[in-house]
Amino acid sequence: MDAWSMVHCVLTRRQQGQHQSVDQLWEAGEAGTVMRFGLAFLVAQGCGGILRGNGRSHERPIGDLVNALIQCGANIEYLGETGYPPLKIHPSSLRRRDLFMEAGTSSQFISAMAMVAPLLRPLDALQENAPWKIAWSPRYVASRPYLALTVQEMSSFGYSFDYYEHSLHYIPAVTVQDSHPGDGALGQDPKPVEGDWSAASFWIWRHAVIPLCQRLELKILTGDSHQADSVILDLLAKLAPQVSAVFRPETCTWTFVSLGSGAMPTNNTEERPSDLGQTVVNCDQGLWRIKATDFPDMVPALAMWAILSGNAVEFVGIGQLRYKESDRIQALMVNLELLGVPIEKHGPDGLLIRPLASWAVYSRRFVATHLSKDYSVDPAPLLRCFGDHRLAMALSMLALPDLPILLDEPYTVRKSYPGFWEDWAKFGYALKALN
Repeated sequence: MDAWSMVHCVLTRRQQGQHQSVDQLWEAGEAGTVMRFGLAFLVAQGCGGILRGNGRSHERPIGDLVNALIQCGANIEYLGETGYPPLKIHPSSLRRRDLFMEAGTSSQFISAMAMVAPLLRPLDALQENAPWKIAWSPRYVASRPYLALTVQEMSSFGYSFDYYEHSLHYIPAVTVQDSHPGDGALGQDPKPVEGDWSAASFWIWRHAVIPLCQRLELKILTGDSHQADSVILDLLAKLAPQVSAVFRPETCTWTFVSLGSGAMPTNNTEERPSDLGQTVVNCDQGLWRIKATDFPDMVPALAMWAILSGNAVEFVGIGQLRYKESDRIQALMVNLELLGVPIEKHGPDGLLIRPLASWAVYSRRFVATHLSKDYSVDPAPLLRCFGDHRLAMALSMLALPDLPILLDEPYTVRKSYPGFWEDWAKFGYALKALN
């Protein structure tokens, strides 16, 4: 069940006068976003039942969100390990109480509370219009740009928030009954949905080193996006200055042209203001250092860019990758070791990748040393997706016309990008079964 299906189910039953049973089963699948946002929504709507997922979803922490909801009056039980799904939800009524939350694992904990803020009641009549404060640790917030995006979208629906560096204040100005799911700002036409910069990053970073075509065009990506991974436009200027990126607002299309890794840098990439103040990208003696706390979902694609280009890269501030669909830090280490690419953990929340050469050069050496040219006799190593859609998409970036990439779970991309392999086919590549 995706997030919209969950919302639709609750609202439909409510319109039909049906009450939720404490035995109702809510399935979040492998989607951590559905698990977190769905939990807050179900509790705020007074629903009951069991919320569970599958795959690795029961290993992804949710305790900080559960604690915040309990402080506001929720009645939630852990059915397994404390701090993790599955959860038993008892119907309850939430009230606004000022909160202090930890968000080093995920900014979605704060975003979930912000999105249900209009559904919570005041503590008493005197607090009817008083601001509701959610504060967080000054250390850091994982994927902070998505919190800013949540505030932006809530504001576009007519809700009032004051967003500060370490806190968020909800100003009770309108009630949720004034709007409906799918509406834009109150009384206006539905808003178009922007494309996913996280999915686009795999094509862009591959194209930056080994061009897929003459001109790579990606649609429905805006020029002023607040998505965290839109920082790729800033990163390209430093990591791949030979790539130009031009936006055409009339068609909402970005066009990327790569002149190849040996070309002179271009000056055609459009300048744009960046509000990602915590982003750090620098190069010292041939080692790129990337602090990816704000855009951890792009790390698998950036890791493949390092291998494709032969650049040494140190990733820091990526500890939250341990709690994704896979432990992405460990998953990257396993796969790069299969390929013989030097990689090591670096500090408590970092990775260090030191490719021996560019992928075009190294892959030929690897094939000559370890493999037969007849892949039916001596196949390339089977790379492991660990049930992780972003890992499967990242590893596919290494495919070359004369070098197949073998994946154990290619269809895991269905979680976020069902047409991924069809798009690869547009560039002359094909997904084939191993047996």
